[in-house]
Amino acid sequence: MKQTALFIFTASAVMILTLYPLTARAQITLGQSCAMSGPTSFLGIETNRGAAAYFGKYAQDITLTVLDDKYEPEKCVENTNKFLTDKVTALFGYLGTPTSKVALPIADTNKMLFFGAFTGAEFLSDHKTYPYSFSIRTGYDAEIENMIRHLKEDAGITKIALFVQRDSFGLAGVTGAVKAVQKIKGIEIIPPVPEIPKDTAPKEVWDAFWEIVPNYQRNTIAVGRDARKISGNKNVEAVMLTGTSRACAAAINLWKELNFNAIFLNISFVGSRALAESLERDAKNVLISQVVPNPWDASVPVVKEYQEAVGSGNYEFVSLESYIAAKVIHKAIRDAGASVNSESLKKQLESMSGYDAGGFTISFGPEDHRGSDTVYLTRIIKNGKDIKFEYIQKIAKE
Repeated sequence: MKQTALFIFTASAVMILTLYPLTARAQITLGQSCAMSGPTSFLGIETNRGAAAYFGKYAQDITLTVLDDKYEPEKCVENTNKFLTDKVTALFGYLGTPTSKVALPIADTNKMLFFGAFTGAEFLSDHKTYPYSFSIRTGYDAEIENMIRHLKEDAGITKIALFVQRDSFGLAGVTGAVKAVQKIKGIEIIPPVPEIPKDTAPKEVWDAFWEIVPNYQRNTIAVGRDARKISGNKNVEAVMLTGTSRACAAAINLWKELNFNAIFLNISFVGSRALAESLERDAKNVLISQVVPNPWDASVPVVKEYQEAVGSGNYEFVSLESYIAAKVIHKAIRDAGASVNSESLKKQLESMSGYDAGGFTISFGPEDHRGSDTVYLTRIIKNGKDIKFEYIQKIAKE
């Protein structure tokens, strides 16, 4: 049964981590496309670091090959096609919604396992459309609904604004918020979200949509215009951000400079430590949704194991999630025996029910390709360079 806790190099070069086999079985190769350079590289490096730490210590018959896509879909397509040409065993640990969105159809067409991407996009667990795709973590819809429910029930907030990345990632935040306010009565989005265009809609239709929904361009920190639109509306009590750390921090810094006194909520993809480090004033009323346990809490067995593997005390939610993903796919590889391919891994994953990864339970099934429904909520505690994350059960405005 799934957990259901609700708490509140600069280069486009290839980085290859080759680990030496310990068994007679053929070497397993996993292909990972993520941002190893550019504005979103923090997330890519952390996604790679957590998995590499696990494989390096526990699975030396697995080779993790990393290609830099700079968090750009076109480069991700190129990397994915290269992995297929190189005949990797599976695609693993991709970073982001816009990149996964273009890579997943390629993987599915080639019946290639696509596992453990660092994104909560709902399409990753759509077993009917993408039968070879598995996500270990809860989706953005659940994260957003949890935050909005707590805003309403804990703080009595009735009006929220959205601030999102202008692409499929940001759109996932918009659709998640729309679904949540339809379910949770008495809370509304301002300005109201217009009808969401179809993917095939002309550019001018999408431009009109994005003119209404406050947003910023991917891989930039050009947040000023639309952030000011939000702070200029005195009815806004909270802002739901769907973006990366640099852009979200830039917006929050601006709002605090403008004395815009709201609650700022970020979904898990943001990169918690990078966001906290980039806040120039204070971290009051800055909350972040999480989908894994506290990376500093060694009382959780998988966290203790992760800490020992990554070392140095440089812990992060992103690398912990990737570590867990590596541990889960390693179990599927072991259970598949001598014949490891997408079909055998798919079979093993679909039969993985109630797997205890160390205080964090993963369950899949033939019609359930999402491994966990767990959601947490944290607030940042920042004292100079000392940064901590407190897991909370209730929102209280500071």
